[in-house]
Amino acid sequence: MRTRLHLFALAAATLASAAVAQTPNNLIGITRSTPILDQRDHFACAPIPFCAPVGFPAAPAVPYAGGTAWNPMRNGAIVSNGFVIAEINPNTCAYICPPSPAPTVSPNAMVTGLEMLESQNELWMLDSFGALTRMNYGCPSTVISVCNTGLPLTATSATGGLAVDEKNGFVFYGYSDWTTGVTTVHIARVANPCLVVQVVTPIACAATPPLRGITGLAVDAGREILFLTDGFQTMSWNYAVAGPSLVFGPQSCCPLPPSLPGDQWIGLAVRSGRETSTGVACATAGCPACPMTHSLRNSPNLGNAVFALGLDGAPLSSFAVCGLGVGPCLPVGPVVAPFCGPIHVALPTITTLGPVFTAAGAGCTGTATFGLPLPNNPAFAGLVLSSQCVAFCGAGGNSMSNCISFELQSN
Repeated sequence: MRTRLHLFALAAATLASAAVAQTPNNLIGITRSTPILDQRDHFACAPIPFCAPVGFPAAPAVPYAGGTAWNPMRNGAIVSNGFVIAEINPNTCAYICPPSPAPTVSPNAMVTGLEMLESQNELWMLDSFGALTRMNYGCPSTVISVCNTGLPLTATSATGGLAVDEKNGFVFYGYSDWTTGVTTVHIARVANPCLVVQVVTPIACAATPPLRGITGLAVDAGREILFLTDGFQTMSWNYAVAGPSLVFGPQSCCPLPPSLPGDQWIGLAVRSGRETSTGVACATAGCPACPMTHSLRNSPNLGNAVFALGLDGAPLSSFAVCGLGVGPCLPVGPVVAPFCGPIHVALPTITTLGPVFTAAGAGCTGTATFGLPLPNNPAFAGLVLSSQCVAFCGAGGNSMSNCISFELQSN
C-alpha cells in the first residue's frame, strides 16, 4: 500500500489537468408507488433507462419515507421504502441483498435517508425520529451506534434525505415542513454527525416550480455539488469549503418528473461514472485471438479498498499484467515490438498490476482481477488514469486488450 500511495502522489503532482475520460455520473433513486430504480442525467435533464425490482414493496403515503444510496464496492443501489432495506444491481434489477427489515430505533420510525461510506465500509441510515444509525455494511447491515440529530417528527415536519461528503468530511440531512414548504439542509461533520454546525435554506431555480419538501439528498464530493430532490424535480447546488463551514453558490434544476407519470422519487444517490474504452484486442502467433476485454470490476471511488480492474475473454494458460498510466488512453499509440498492437495506455506508465495467471486449458475463457485499493485522499479526486493489459501465452506469443480510462471519484 505504501508503494501505491507514493505512485498516486506522484500522479497527482504531475497531472495539472486531464480530459474527461469516463461516462458521466448520474442520479439514481427508488420511487414511491410503483417502485422502479429510476435514473437521470441531471445536467442534461434527460432520463436514463430504469428497471423494476421484482417484489420490492411500495412506500407508505407519508411524504418522507424512503432512501437511496450508491455502493461503489459492489456497483449496487441500496434502497428503502421506509421499512425494509435492499441492494439492487441497476443493470439487471436483480437483488444483491434481498429486502430485510430496517433497524430503526422504533417500530414506528421509518427510514428517511441512506448513505454508503465506502472508506469506512459503513451504511448510514436516517430515520423519521431524527436518529442517525451507523451500520457495518453487509447483507443485512449490523448496527454500530445511534445518535440523535435533534430533528423530531411532528405533525407537519420530518427529516428527509441523507448525504455524506467523505472527501471533506461533511454530513447533510434535510428537514422539511410539509405544510408550509419550509425546507432546510442541516450540516454536520463526519466525526460528530449529529452535531449540526450549519443550516442552509435551498432556493428554487428561476422558471421552475417551487421546491417542495426534500425526499432525497446526494453528493458529488469530487466536484463539490449537493443534489436535492423533492420527489418531482432535482436540483444541484455547488458549494466550497470555507474553514469549518461551507459556502454555497450556483444552482441548477431539472424539472423532469420521474419516469413513471404521477410517481415520486423517495431517495437520491450519485451513481459513479464508468470507464471509457479505446482500441481493440489483438494477438500474435502463439496466442489465440481472444476478445481480451478490459473493464472496471466496481466503481473508482476514493476510499474503495476493494476497487479492482478486470480482464475477461483472455487466453487460458497465460499470465496477464496491466500497465497503469496518468491521463486518458492515447487515441493513437505507438506499436512497440514484440507487442501485437498499439500501446494506448498513457505514457509513461506509473506502475504495473499483476501478474495474474489464468486457469489452465485452451481457449478464451480466462479471467483476471487486479486489485487497486484507493486511499481516501482528497488530492486524488478528479485524477484520470488509464490501463491496458497484456497476456503472455505459453507458446511465446502475447495478446493485448483494449485500454480503459477512468476518473477517481468521491460520491
